[in-house]
Amino acid sequence: MPFFTAPHTIMYYDILPVNITPVASSPAILLVHGFASTAENDFAPHMPLLRQRYTLIAPHLHGYGRSSPRDSYPSSYYRDDVADLIALLDALQLPAVYVLGFSDGAIVSLLLAALHPQRVKALAVLGAQATVSAQDVAAIRHWLLETPMSPQWQAELARLHGEPYWRRLPAMYVQGQEALVASGGVLITDEELARITCPTLIMHGTRDRIVPVTYAYALHERIAGSYLHLFETGHPAHLRFAQTFTEIVLQFFHNPTVPIVNTDQP
Repeated sequence: MPFFTAPHTIMYYDILPVNITPVASSPAILLVHGFASTAENDFAPHMPLLRQRYTLIAPHLHGYGRSSPRDSYPSSYYRDDVADLIALLDALQLPAVYVLGFSDGAIVSLLLAALHPQRVKALAVLGAQATVSAQDVAAIRHWLLETPMSPQWQAELARLHGEPYWRRLPAMYVQGQEALVASGGVLITDEELARITCPTLIMHGTRDRIVPVTYAYALHERIAGSYLHLFETGHPAHLRFAQTFTEIVLQFFHNPTVPIVNTDQP
């Protein structure tokens, strides 16, 4: 099993080779998963088609999957994840990669492109935000702590993260988000967003109750030359429209100047 000692965690990662061309000649996509998930879990429907063209780098972020658990979510945790991923890319001798991120992983991906622009060839994110508000945290609290979890999701969390550790994650995460709001709620500054120079595709669900779609419009406005694509669904749009999502990402990474885009106003 591939493990790597990153600055903030003992990181587990998978390298999933391209299925058609030799690994050495194939470009790589870094998959950055969301809260309480893993790359293999978040992007499972997309991996077969992605692997027809790309090698996939699929790390488990700090606190998830087979990486070492966490005791808290400090206000720096998104940036800590970036540092861990950069260390992994260095260890794998990958000077630049394509990056695909979802939800919390999308925030990490945006920061990666902002803080290390030379390491990102092109960026595609779904369900991202650059700030977090008290209203957002109230929605997260309702989702994670006030609404009973389905037996299916509980079983999935236990499978991914283990018993009894996974049971601490929701409350710990809400506490971390509340601390972020208390410190100002800025996850990525406007100046940092302006430093994202790689081709960028911002995707979002128009009916997202966790991260309102207004955040997607704000990102699109602040990242010069970015593209916006909206899905008529909620937060996990990549699962609701798995085939369309994969096709859009593949087309964008293949030719970032001609993506399938949708810039309808709310």
